[in-house]
Amino acid sequence: MRTALILFIFQSLCSIWVFSQDKIQWSFSFNSSRCLEAKAQIQPGWHIYSIHLQPEIGPVPTQISIDKNKAIQLTDPWIEIGEMIEHFDPTFGATVNYFEENYTVVAPLAVKKETTVNGELTYMLCDDKRCLPPKTISFQIEVTPFKP
Repeated sequence: MRTALILFIFQSLCSIWVFSQDKIQWSFSFNSSRCLEAKAQIQPGWHIYSIHLQPEIGPVPTQISIDKNKAIQLTDPWIEIGEMIEHFDPTFGATVNYFEENYTVVAPLAVKKETTVNGELTYMLCDDKRCLPPKTISFQIEVTPFKP
């Protein structure tokens, strides 16, 4: 009986992990506007929460952090691009802001010398019935100084 229970728990965790992997695809880059850029393609029916969501509301807001690096400096805060949806969610008893299908977040960056930017992005995906556990992914982006 114990072996069957352990096997059931293991299969459940594996299916949650596999299930969550195909709902969103991320890409990271240093774009032509000299901004760090994180783009997400979200499967229909799913959404990701705004970076400006208050954590005490309930859902986990998208969070981005970059490691300290003397060769770079963020010149402005992160900016979200896409159609933000504002919706009262009875599950959380509050108005939440989220994005569906496409989500992009950018931050202008001053680069003193060529370097690699390392960071992490944490997000939570939900549909109209459930939320997947928050997930943190690491990223690396090669950046170079602007040469006019």
